[in-house]
Amino acid sequence: MSEIRPYYLKTFDRHDADKLAVERGEKPHLRFNKKLGMMYVTIIQQLKHYKGAKAGENIALEDWQKKAIAILFGWQRQKDDGTWVRRFRTAFVFMPRKNGKTIFGSASAIADMIVRHDQGGEVAFFATKKDQAKLAYAPAKYMLENHTDLKKHTKESYGRIKFDRSDTELYTLGRDSDTLDGLNVSFGLADEHHAHKDDSLWDVVKSSQMARREPFMMSITTAGFNIASPAYALYEYSKKVLDGVIEDDTLFAFIAEAPEKPKNDPDWYFKEEVWKAANPNYGVSVDPEEFALAAKEAYDRPEKLNNFLVKYLNVWTTSAESYLPLSKWIECAGEVEHGGRVIGGMDLSWADDFSAYAKVSKIDEKFHISVKMYAPKDNLADRERELKAPLVSWANEGYITATPGSTINYDYIKRDIVNDLGDMEAFCYDPYKAKSIVHVLEDEEGYENCMPIRQGFISLSEPTVYFSKLIKDGLIVHDGNPVLTWMISNVSILTDAAGNIKPDKSNNNKKIDGVAAIINTFAYLIHDTADNNKSVYEERGMRSL
Repeated sequence: MSEIRPYYLKTFDRHDADKLAVERGEKPHLRFNKKLGMMYVTIIQQLKHYKGAKAGENIALEDWQKKAIAILFGWQRQKDDGTWVRRFRTAFVFMPRKNGKTIFGSASAIADMIVRHDQGGEVAFFATKKDQAKLAYAPAKYMLENHTDLKKHTKESYGRIKFDRSDTELYTLGRDSDTLDGLNVSFGLADEHHAHKDDSLWDVVKSSQMARREPFMMSITTAGFNIASPAYALYEYSKKVLDGVIEDDTLFAFIAEAPEKPKNDPDWYFKEEVWKAANPNYGVSVDPEEFALAAKEAYDRPEKLNNFLVKYLNVWTTSAESYLPLSKWIECAGEVEHGGRVIGGMDLSWADDFSAYAKVSKIDEKFHISVKMYAPKDNLADRERELKAPLVSWANEGYITATPGSTINYDYIKRDIVNDLGDMEAFCYDPYKAKSIVHVLEDEEGYENCMPIRQGFISLSEPTVYFSKLIKDGLIVHDGNPVLTWMISNVSILTDAAGNIKPDKSNNNKKIDGVAAIINTFAYLIHDTADNNKSVYEERGMRSL
C-alpha cells in the first residue's frame, strides 16, 4: 500500500503558497508575522491540560499543532489606513475526537484574549444548549485558575469569568440562554458545530461583532450525521478553499479526515495507514490500541460502523450510508443530458408537504437524473424549522418550486410533466395520490404510457437495489441539486421477512420524495430486454405492480 498523504497537510500547502505569493508581490495586502503566531504557541504551552492522563501538566504542542496555530493567528491583513489586523476572521477546525480540540478552542481563546488585548472583549462559547457550551468553557476556566499569573487577574461570578487586564469576559451561550440581546462578541467559538441545526445562533454572535476591530469566529467540530447542518456547508466550502477552487483570504481551515475510500477496497477504513492519515495525534493523545478495538467492533457489528466513521475517522455519514453511499452519490454530480430513453417518475405528497417529479434518461451506460421539487410557499418557513434544513434558501435559489398558498398546487407539477411528454417513453407514479394528474395526462393530453407503481416490498425491492448499485458503480449522473442530496441522506430501508426491501417513508421529518420518484422510474427501467432494448411492458402491455 502506497503512503497516504493526510488531507490536513493542505493547510500547510496553502500557507507555503501564500508566503510565496507575498514574496512575489502578488498579495501585497497580506503578511505572515511569525513572531505574532509563535506568541500564541508560547502562551498555550504555559497552560495546563484540563483532563486525561496529562491533567495538571503543561501543554506540550506537537509540531503540527504549533504550525497550525502559528498560521491561524500569525497571518495579517493590511487595512486601507495602513494598519495590520488579523487576516483570518473565521476558522473551521475539523478533526476526530482526542486530537486536541480543547487546545484549538479553549486554549486559543485564552491566548487570543491576552495577545490581542481587546479592551472590553467578550469571548463567547456557544452551542445548541448552554450545557454543551460549558464543555469548552470549563477547560478555559481550569486553565486560567491553574496558571500562576493569570489566576491573579481572573474572577468568576454568575457563570462568567472576568479578566481584569482588559476587562474581557468569558461566558457561554445557547439557544436556551435567557437573552441574546446586548452581545458585543470579540471571539466567538461554536463548539461541536455539527450539532447546530441551523445558523441562527452563529448569525447572532457574528452580527454582534460589527464594532470590533479584529472580530473572530471559530467553528470546531467532529463530523456528524446531518449533511443539512450549517457545519457541513462550512466543511464543503472550506474544502473548496483548501483545494484552490475558491479563494477566500479570510477563512482558515484545518480538516483532518479519513482519505476517500477507493471504489474496490471494502476494508479501507480498517487499515492503520488510514487511521494515521485521519488523526494527526495518532500515537500521542489517540491511543492505537483503543482505536484498534473500536475498529474491530465496527467491523464485527455493522450497526456500529457509522459511529466509528464519524467519531474516529471524521467521515460525514447518515443512517442510510451503509445502503445509499452518500460519498459516491456526491461523486456522481455532473452535467445532465436528457435524450435517448426518457422515463418520468412522480411522488406526490399530502396537501401541505413535498412533491417530486423526476426524469431519468439512459444514455449509453449511464442514467442521467434531474428532479424537480415542489412545496407550498406559505408553510415553507415552518417546515424549515421542523425539518432542520434550509428550505427557504433552497427555494430562493430555485432548487424548490414554492407553489402559492398553504397547500401544494398540482397545476405547477402538471405543467412541468405535460411539457416533457413529447420525449417521454413512460410515466411512472404511485397510484395512491395521483389520480388527478394521471387524468390530465391520459384523458386531456392523450398520453398512453402512464404506469402505476405499487409501493409494496415486491414492487420496490428490485429497483431500490438497482438504484443503489448504479450509485456505487458511478453510473448515475445528477446535477448536484442539494435538496436531492439531502433526501439521499435521509433514506433508510425497511426489510420484509423474505428479504425484500423498500425505502422507509414512515418518518415525516426525513423527506425522501425525490428518491421515491427516481425509484419509481427504475421499476420500469430494470425490465429492459437485452435483445432489443425495449421494456417488457411494451411486449406484454401495462399492468399495476
